[in-house]
Amino acid sequence: MEVPLSPSAAPVMEERAAPRPGRRNWLRLMLWPATWSAASEHSPIPRSVHVLLWLWLFALDALKLGNALSMLPHWPATAAEWQPMLPLLGRLLLEDACGALLFYLTWRWLIPRTLGRARIGQYVALATLLVLPYATLVGWGTTQALRKSTQISAYRVPATADKQKAVAEAVKAHEEKPPMPESWMRIISAGIIGVFIVGSSSALRITGDYIRGQRNRREMERQQLLTELAMLKTQINPHFLFNTLNNIYSLTSRKSDKAPEAVLRLAEIMRYLLYESSTDTVPLSRELAHLRSFLDLQRLRLPASAQEAIQLEVSGTSPECVHPVAPLLLLPLVENAFKHGDLTARPVAVHISLVLAPDGLLRFSVLNHVAPADAERELPRQPGGVGLVNLRRRLELLYPGRYALDVQTPPGRHLVTLVLLG
Repeated sequence: MEVPLSPSAAPVMEERAAPRPGRRNWLRLMLWPATWSAASEHSPIPRSVHVLLWLWLFALDALKLGNALSMLPHWPATAAEWQPMLPLLGRLLLEDACGALLFYLTWRWLIPRTLGRARIGQYVALATLLVLPYATLVGWGTTQALRKSTQISAYRVPATADKQKAVAEAVKAHEEKPPMPESWMRIISAGIIGVFIVGSSSALRITGDYIRGQRNRREMERQQLLTELAMLKTQINPHFLFNTLNNIYSLTSRKSDKAPEAVLRLAEIMRYLLYESSTDTVPLSRELAHLRSFLDLQRLRLPASAQEAIQLEVSGTSPECVHPVAPLLLLPLVENAFKHGDLTARPVAVHISLVLAPDGLLRFSVLNHVAPADAERELPRQPGGVGLVNLRRRLELLYPGRYALDVQTPPGRHLVTLVLLG
């Protein structure tokens, strides 16, 4: 039969099993989110990335076309005047297609197989192999494929000349190949643009996956937190039920008439435990009602003349107080007072105080007397007790940096004070 591990043992096992990250693992964690998986390689490209890419490409086309049109005597108005510009438009579309192909290849193929596995050297080599064909095709191949490329003359024709002929004369067709230095300059400039495209695609992909990985990591931590809190709650219920059944057993063993009332009170408390404490927070008034039911159950253990030995003082709240508080957070402190306290002390055996300040600060204190033989033992380390250990862990999870739990042991008494910041 498998024995479940306690929450306190889990971190120890994780600490022992966690290997020291090597250089490769450290580099991968720095460059890529830990939630990277094969499914993320085939995840769809965000629509915003498509829009950003094509807006950038069309903006470059508009700048190049506008620069060419600014050298014409006037804006082409007819199809015949636009015809000399068609080779330039074709070259721009070809550059856009090559740029988009380079961008998507980097996103879909290069990043997952290189940086996704912390292979920086392979990334540089394959990126170079992608940029070289792009630079050759755009810088040199388009020049060869479109030999009748357009070159806009910078001179202006006389204003008296025919406008259509002026545009046609301003756009000169050249059959010969450009000189070699010009071809190399085009290849180099295209290579610089290709490096920029690969870098932009890599940056956008890594940034998007990092943000998604952080979001997934936070969701995983949240799920782990909820799982641990649920496990802690399952420890509270049996712990409380075990103590209460012991009390009812003592009443029935004495054939006390208070036993049926004790069972009724227990049913009310269990209803709260099972059906109303499953939420993250409950109104403070509801938690106090549950606490009063528990105190009524404990008073059944006292003689009728000693009912005032258990006192509860509440200030700063109303019966309809909606101040949120984690469910079952106050119960362990009160439980320990009855489990380890001396109920024979008079006039007050257990004194409970709750104060809610206007700024939301909640102060809850429990003072109980202890028998002389038990007075020297510190309350949180009582043998067999899981209530305060459980409570401290829940406070760390629910109120990190916003709580204070103080345990004092003056002679013959135990005083526990819990402060929750609003």
